[in-house]
Amino acid sequence: MGGYFFRQAWQNLKQNSWMNVITLGTITLSLLVFGLFLVIFFNAKVLLEEWRSRIRVTVYLTDSLSADQTARFREKIRGFEEVQEVGYRSKDEALKTLEERLQGRKGLLKGLPRNPLPASLEIKLKPDYQNSVGVQHLLEKLRGDPQVEDLQYGVEWVERFSAFLVLLQVLGLGLGGLLLTSTILVISNTIRLNIYARREEIEIMRLVGATGFFIRTPFYIEGVLQGFFGAFLSLFILFIFFHLFVTEVYDPLKSLLGFFHLYFLTLEQMAAMIIGGVVLGFIGTQVSVGRYLRV
Repeated sequence: MGGYFFRQAWQNLKQNSWMNVITLGTITLSLLVFGLFLVIFFNAKVLLEEWRSRIRVTVYLTDSLSADQTARFREKIRGFEEVQEVGYRSKDEALKTLEERLQGRKGLLKGLPRNPLPASLEIKLKPDYQNSVGVQHLLEKLRGDPQVEDLQYGVEWVERFSAFLVLLQVLGLGLGGLLLTSTILVISNTIRLNIYARREEIEIMRLVGATGFFIRTPFYIEGVLQGFFGAFLSLFILFIFFHLFVTEVYDPLKSLLGFFHLYFLTLEQMAAMIIGGVVLGFIGTQVSVGRYLRV
């Protein structure tokens, strides 16, 4: 019985081959666009988390602080609930870092009567406080302290990127909804044409007492196969495009763009896309069978 259903579904696919090729192409394109959005969103989310982990608050210390005072102040800051780690950079270390950044322009620093750079504390926040609210809470505790010369922090651009990521997610959900709806309609129309092409055969099957399950099942298998192969092809094409982009575009520019690693979809995400394609095929068939095949 199962073999008959699959043979009949395969015959339906061959009977309207061009229409089924167009349907498969449409499904593949829709899921390819959706998969591309997932790759972009997934990498943007990972990048945001990495940037959040790099949020630092730099405390520039007054020159009048002694070594003991600096050590006590450092321990005080380490005790704040927002703080995970506190690093210390001396005046000499700060000057050496500046010289390394200037490279061939070290002559600009010659002739200085003294080291003008202050010592500083670099504060790394705990994960729960790696946001604008957490940074502001910490700044409120540090502002006005006589041991603090100045404060430097950079969280605004991370928050802007986070807001952009939320917007990207909303747009992606809207686009995904449109693509999935169009996929269901395409599959539904293809199944409807196959039902119309087999209308006489279906009528004979009804007359000889074929059950509704017996008549409908090959159409469901056809829709599921279209969804499965469309999802598989979209992942295959997406992987090729991703590999070409990484090797031909991203790797040569990595030194300029930073050494952030790009990720493809996980096995779970790929499995979800394939299952999604199968579900779309089933739903598209259900829409068509329910409307045009009353058994």
